[in-house]
Amino acid sequence: MRPPLRTALLLVIAAAIGAIAAAQISGVLRQRDAYPRGVMDVMAHHFARLGHNARAGTCSADATAAHLGMLVTMSGEIPQAFPGLMRDAQFAKFADDAHAFDSQVAANPPQDCAGLRQALARIGEHCDQCHRVYR
Repeated sequence: MRPPLRTALLLVIAAAIGAIAAAQISGVLRQRDAYPRGVMDVMAHHFARLGHNARAGTCSADATAAHLGMLVTMSGEIPQAFPGLMRDAQFAKFADDAHAFDSQVAANPPQDCAGLRQALARIGEHCDQCHRVYR
């Protein structure tokens, strides 16, 4: 083999090995962050469904109870999803406040759309406040 062909062949092999290694590493990194992302995605889904209910005018306690219950459950998972951040007192306070408020709203669900919109505004403020600091 001539040296230029050998060099080209080695470059192709190196590129293939590099691509395979990059795919493996990105997969490992995705798995590492799967639980925290999952917690946030589930919370976002139920928050969005509550927003949809408020816009559609289906704001009875029956229509919102399951979504509010899931927000309580998932906000309670924040400490397990972000154990490293829980060492930060400010983050721990955000997580505790969000869970306490979600629990309060779920225990006394809004009976109308105006109440649901107010509750969603407060829940959204908790989310935004935490995301501004920790993203």
